[in-house]
Amino acid sequence: MWFATYMTGVVASLVASVYYSVTARQRGTHPLASRMILGKMNISLGVLVSLFGLNQFSFDDLDTIRIVVGLLLLFVGVMNLVLGTRNYLRYRSAWMAEMKKSS
Repeated sequence: MWFATYMTGVVASLVASVYYSVTARQRGTHPLASRMILGKMNISLGVLVSLFGLNQFSFDDLDTIRIVVGLLLLFVGVMNLVLGTRNYLRYRSAWMAEMKKSS
């Protein structure tokens, strides 16, 4: 069960990361909208790296190196998730304010 959930999460977050990365870099996109999309990309990359870190703890033989690598990946993934969410919310509110101002 863990493997199916893990692979689904990895594939979904990888596809979302690539999609958001390509979408954010298109020509003609408003800078605030582009940064908002990059925030979504950081969120999906945070989920991906966190899943890699959690996978390290699913093995039977846990040694010190595997625990350190897993904790490091979890830390980087969670920080990317938190900072991506912060950036997305910040640029979304700025985007909404600009849309209200322009209309």
